[in-house]
Amino acid sequence: MTDKYIHGHSAAVLAAHSRRTAQRDAAYLIPHIESHFDILDIGCGPGTISADLAALVPQGRVTCVEITESALNAARSTFTSRSLGNGNFVVGDVTSRLPFEDDSFDVVHLHMVIMHLPCDATVALKEVRRVLKPGGVVGCKEMIMSTTRWFQVDKRLDMWEKAITGTILETGGSPDMGMGLKSAALEAGFEQHKVKSTASSWCFSEEEAVQFFGDSCAERFREGSQLRERTIGGGHATPEEVDDFVKACHEWKEKKGSWFGVMNGELLAWK
Repeated sequence: MTDKYIHGHSAAVLAAHSRRTAQRDAAYLIPHIESHFDILDIGCGPGTISADLAALVPQGRVTCVEITESALNAARSTFTSRSLGNGNFVVGDVTSRLPFEDDSFDVVHLHMVIMHLPCDATVALKEVRRVLKPGGVVGCKEMIMSTTRWFQVDKRLDMWEKAITGTILETGGSPDMGMGLKSAALEAGFEQHKVKSTASSWCFSEEEAVQFFGDSCAERFREGSQLRERTIGGGHATPEEVDDFVKACHEWKEKKGSWFGVMNGELLAWK
């Protein structure tokens, strides 16, 4: 399972994920969190969102889940650096059976996880529903990859959507999962009147954000990177197209008025 995440866990990927915050990336969920809640964060990555959530539940706990022990190390470091003592770190797989009893958590959070899973989203959400307490809520945000847009327009940048979409599909995932969250939740057993589906966006337009995103995208496709090898090996782009994309990223970040945006689907569903 460790190779199913197309981006891998390189320094560039962790740096990008470490910019995520609960206040921005889980804003749709925060109003439903109380200070005593026990929260499960599946696919926690470097744990920046997890740590933000932990600060919101001083009488509760946040359990961080990743697919391997090594993937949990970054989250452990984040909690340590913030002097947070209410975190647990557990290896688990939402596509099979998580190592928790039924009705264990007040909140289950997933951020850009289900779109990468090599199974039907309903399988994962059924397992999420199992570990939720009655009255508990799942908060899930997933990308809608087909809504990706770059400005300044440069055809070389189109490889980003082509490569990400192709590699996600190749591993059994769903690059436009954000649109299907409500449907998957209903199929997983959540009741219609207890499901809320919304949308938000990611936008990189400030100079620092544009610089960071351009560098991050280029670095993910550097020589020897997992995503580069998957993209070329899967026939989603030629080596020349990948090299052109990397060059275009560096040029894009230096142009005045550069902008990147993509829509995300959001789900709140109560058990």
